[in-house]
Amino acid sequence: MNITSVLAEKKENSLKLKKALGILLKFKPLGLIQLNDTELTKSLLKWLKSLPAGFVVYIKDQKTEIITNNTVITWELDKSVLSWFDFIVCDDNINDIELYIEKGITPIALRKNHLSAKLSEFNPLKNEGNSFFYESLNKWDIFYTIVRYMENYKFPFDNKNLVKNVLSNK
Repeated sequence: MNITSVLAEKKENSLKLKKALGILLKFKPLGLIQLNDTELTKSLLKWLKSLPAGFVVYIKDQKTEIITNNTVITWELDKSVLSWFDFIVCDDNINDIELYIEKGITPIALRKNHLSAKLSEFNPLKNEGNSFFYESLNKWDIFYTIVRYMENYKFPFDNKNLVKNVLSNK
């Protein structure tokens, strides 16, 4: 399957998931927030609602609820819908990053992590890299990096190259 087909399929399936979750369709990228620190995750929620993206926030032991028209909290994560996400915000405790990479999901991860053999910072000028990094595990750095990702997402050529790099793991 070529990159154009992958992106078209992601877009189509993303719309299905947004409809099912009640996320407004006008929000283009769809992201998964999966951080181990529940308090940090909850502190991000109020800021996520200001962004033009859809978010599924995974919090262990939390009932599923719609927070705003672009954010849903859930405690269960159906692995069959992973390819419908555009990006994942994760911390250093993620062990199955390959599962997300093979689905073309861009990782937004802590710069100092155990995944350095698989992840490198995306540079749109050189079309290199397959992820975005935040410097430290705090809400400011994470939010800033999500915004950086979304700026890149606005440019179809750059986003296409990023997803291609993710899929080829380069």
